[in-house]
Amino acid sequence: MSDSALYELFALGTPVMDGFAAVDADFPARHKLSLGSSNFMNKDQLAVLEKALGPNVRSWEPGDNARNVCESYARLQQLNRLPPATAYAGTLGSDEWGKRFLHALQAHRIQPRVQYMNGDSGRILALVTPEGQRTFAVALGVSEQYAMPAELPGCKTFFLTSITLLTPAPISRVSRAMIEPMRKKGARIAIALESPAMLAGRREDALMLAKLADVLFLNEEEMQAVGLDEPGLAKLAPLVYLKRGARGSTIFKNGSKLADVPAKPASKVVDTTGAGDNYAAGVLWALNHGRDEKEAAAVGSQLGRAAVEKFGASLPLEFRLEK
Repeated sequence: MSDSALYELFALGTPVMDGFAAVDADFPARHKLSLGSSNFMNKDQLAVLEKALGPNVRSWEPGDNARNVCESYARLQQLNRLPPATAYAGTLGSDEWGKRFLHALQAHRIQPRVQYMNGDSGRILALVTPEGQRTFAVALGVSEQYAMPAELPGCKTFFLTSITLLTPAPISRVSRAMIEPMRKKGARIAIALESPAMLAGRREDALMLAKLADVLFLNEEEMQAVGLDEPGLAKLAPLVYLKRGARGSTIFKNGSKLADVPAKPASKVVDTTGAGDNYAAGVLWALNHGRDEKEAAAVGSQLGRAAVEKFGASLPLEFRLEK
């Protein structure tokens, strides 16, 4: 990296602690949750769900899509005996949850560039049905209150998600304002479209933000939510990765289809949480390390496949990148 690029990957998100729970297929509907989407609520509403789940809630782990990308990117650095090159920004509360989140960043060799506020750190319950579908109950606390930092770091890639960019909270305004200054500092702008329900409700805004990306990630459900077909999607950003789950991914470059990249099937599907984040981490790591677009998709698919074979968004301890 040049002196101006402190990091290979710098991501901004809404830091949360995630609790995972296996639930029956009807649990989300019984509690008026939108299946397969992020359901936003306050901490009291989240407490009601926690009580209903009882001992089914597994241990709490650090979450957030952008942080997940950082963790798997940092894991690839470590597996390849490369120095730490990842940083994460967000806002934590002055509570034990915030301390646990910070400790996890440091444990994964992710440089914290966090801000602190009085209040509750964010938490999310990931409810996983028997077929592996996940539904999120989200209480973001102070995590959306990010303020413009005094100095922006240099990096190869600046990563954001539509959840961060589309929320009505302060982090949306700040994250949008950071994009062009980061680009002028030499960063590639990578944006992942997330949460079909949010995208469908903010379609025009989501499309406008997607056009700010140099690299865009989304899946087929998210493509439908923003009202695009493949030809329209191809023109949305210079490089687009359309995730198709077990069928691999399709790459669009400079307005036209570049390739379909197949994926090896997972040996089992336990939990799809984090599959898209891991795919993005693999793609961005490969692009930052000189791989071409198709090679990057193949790396992303390896990470995404490994992630669905266990609970949670982290890669299995035994994961190794195939040659």
